[in-house]
Formats: sequence, C-alpha cells, structure tokens
Amino acid sequence: MKKDKDERKMSHLKLVVNNAEVRSARPAGGEQEFIPLEELIQRRDVFRPAFYRGMGRQQARGYQALERFLEKRNSPYGIDPVHGKVLVLPAGDLSAEAREYGSPQDEVLLSISEDAGGTGLCFSLEMILPYFSEDDAVMEEALLFAPVLQYGALFLEENPHDGLLDLIYRLAVPLFPPLLTARLAERMFAIFAFELKETFLALSDYPEA
Repeated sequence: MKKDKDERKMSHLKLVVNNAEVRSARPAGGEQEFIPLEELIQRRDVFRPAFYRGMGRQQARGYQALERFLEKRNSPYGIDPVHGKVLVLPAGDLSAEAREYGSPQDEVLLSISEDAGGTGLCFSLEMILPYFSEDDAVMEEALLFAPVLQYGALFLEENPHDGLLDLIYRLAVPLFPPLLTARLAERMFAIFAFELKETFLALSDYPEA
C-alpha cells in the first residue's frame, strides 16, 4: 500500500540553484553568449554606449533617471545591451526573501519600454521565481496556490532554453508624463519587495504530495 502511495506522489516544486544561464529571464540574443550578472555590473560603463544607441529620447531619459536612482541607493546594477536592453539587479538587493529562498544568481530585470497601446512608456520589474518542476501540472498548481497580488501579476511562461515552465512575477506601471521619478521608483521597489515576500511565504507552504 505504501509503495502505491509513493508512486502516486507528484513531482515536487524544486528550488533552482546555480543555473542563471539556463533559467534567466533575459532572452537569448541570437548567437550572442549569455553575459553573467557580475560582468554586466563590472562592465556597465563599457556597455552603456551600446545600450543607449538608437534609443528614443523619452525612453533614454527614463533609463538615465533610473540609473541615477540606482546609483543613489548604491544598488549593484548591470546594463545588458544585448538581451533585450534591460537593467539587471541581483534579486537579493530588493528582497531579503529572495536571498533566503533563492540564490545569488537570481535576477530582477528593470525595463522602460513602449506600452502596448503605443501611447507612452511602461516601467516594469520582472523576476523568474526560483522554483521549477519538470511536470507542467505541478507548475500550474503552484500558480493556483500562489497568492492573488494587489499590484503585480504571476504567470507561467515556457523557458526557451529548456522548454520547462517558469513562474514569473511582474510589476508594471505606465509612465505619465513619460518621466520616471525617484519617488515612483522607490514606491515600485517597495511594492515589488512586499509582493515577492508574500509569494515566497505562500509557496513555502506548497504541498509536496
């Protein structure tokens, strides 16, 4: 009887550790190699000209304001001009729970892009949560088990590197007027940290069978 019960047990939701290249939210840039977060941070002055090249005036102003904000709070951010033009932060810089439940390789992507309606800009923070299962049903149940958030959203997306489902948290807000202020950025960071905490605490109680 015990053997039958064990065979019926579902795959567990596992923490992802030390595989940033495979589980990164930064999309693959054709034949470009993955650039580790540490290198993005160390070489951000080198990457900056390519990052801003060809960027619209309002979008560039938004990113420049975001860089000033990050520098003022002494955040160890990186600039990635290859994989989607995003600023990249260690998740642990924004969330103590990310340090507790995740790994040093976990990243938060900061993006200022044209909104879906094409009428302005959108500021977003996005992170792949450090959980995965080879069983899609387990990931779908984890999404249902996770809390309903007031501001951000949780969703599943297939990872292009291995075909497994990623559980992603995203927080986004329109910029109107199209200028990012330090006050708005600080508020977004606070909401992101709070909702990430709620999500980690909820998923820590996810049933293993």
